[in-house]
Amino acid sequence: MRFGDLSELAMASLAVVSIVLLIIDFTVQLEPAWKQLVYITDLLICLVFAIDFAIELRSEKDRLGYLKWHWIDLLAVVPAYVFAYFETITIIGAGLRSLRFIRLARFLAVALRMRRGKMLMVSEKPSKLSLLTYISATGIISAFYLIFLPDLEPLPYSHYIIESILSILILLVALMLSELVYIFLISKIDDPHSRVSVGRLVKVLFILMAVSAIISFIFKELIIFLASFGVIGLVLSYSLAPVISNFVAWVYINVRKTYMIGDSVKIGDVRGTVTDIGYLMTTLIEIGDESSFWSVTGRIITIPNSTALSDMVVVYGNRFSPVRVGKVTFNLAYESDLSAVKEMLVRCVSEYIRADVEEMLRLCDSGNCAPEFRAVVEAGPKVIFTPEASWINVTVIYPCSPSKLVISMSDLTEIILNEMNRSPDVVKFPIGRNR
Repeated sequence: MRFGDLSELAMASLAVVSIVLLIIDFTVQLEPAWKQLVYITDLLICLVFAIDFAIELRSEKDRLGYLKWHWIDLLAVVPAYVFAYFETITIIGAGLRSLRFIRLARFLAVALRMRRGKMLMVSEKPSKLSLLTYISATGIISAFYLIFLPDLEPLPYSHYIIESILSILILLVALMLSELVYIFLISKIDDPHSRVSVGRLVKVLFILMAVSAIISFIFKELIIFLASFGVIGLVLSYSLAPVISNFVAWVYINVRKTYMIGDSVKIGDVRGTVTDIGYLMTTLIEIGDESSFWSVTGRIITIPNSTALSDMVVVYGNRFSPVRVGKVTFNLAYESDLSAVKEMLVRCVSEYIRADVEEMLRLCDSGNCAPEFRAVVEAGPKVIFTPEASWINVTVIYPCSPSKLVISMSDLTEIILNEMNRSPDVVKFPIGRNR
């Protein structure tokens, strides 16, 4: 870890300690000796903050601009003893109570600076950055609640204010738990698309549990709440039926893995590559040919998730099907040397797909596809002769990467046709063009 990283972590740790001391000073009746110890410790921390601020200010070229955006750090170096002294002065004491937010602002500034520099937990993972955000918000709101609870209780409708604060804390704790589950459990899932889907599902479950806890906390009269909830639920079931059906479909899609991000699918009459599976909508990049990942039209289509339950869903290719089968067909005369033609086609196609065979076998061995796909790759190109009235249809089928299916058909048509034209004594085409 670099020295700058250690410095940021040290400042953040001191900020947390200063918040704890501030809360103790304002909420706990300490003995004079303990109170003096708190003030001395707080003074030392403020000196460290002041030195850190001076070093950063000196290293800046635009010092006035730095002061403009970091003036809150100057207020943060004021010791708690100064606040306590001035609060004993009746005239200005009430006004200075608002300065109890200063140390919280210092912590928020350090946390945001670490977040902006991606220094939190020595990681650049968004999940850990989100966890810091929730922890910071929870700490600030908790400190506000503990510090100003005596001032809130005499206010009109104070119980509504207190219940609102506690409800927000319950929701933040649920989000923190969901992020912890993601970091320690869900992040271990190898497939990135599965991680996204499972992570969203876990977050929704924690939010639902938090909402249930908030409702049970606010509505202490359970019978009245259930009666009210039944009436409201009946109304919402009609008015929000499309929203509910789309959300239920989202859960079904993620649990059953009907399709996932990156899959090439056809849902109803819409074909495309899945780019996002939201709570209510699925987003696709439209493809013009149902056998291809390649012929993208450029249009972005959003369809309701419930479409996957009411219409047919066809998955053309995904991470579970790393192999597709392409085919190229020619019309040859009966006078052609079919054995030589077969050898020619197998040679041309084998040379063309040689570079992709190893990658397809690797994907098959990774366990992300059915064993039948490996058999297709190992079989290689095959030639099929189909007789017609005036000519023979010669079709070569071959394994191919899904992303190269259409372009490979075009390339092989050109390669094979050029090879056939070099051997007119072996390959003969039907006379006439009525075919």
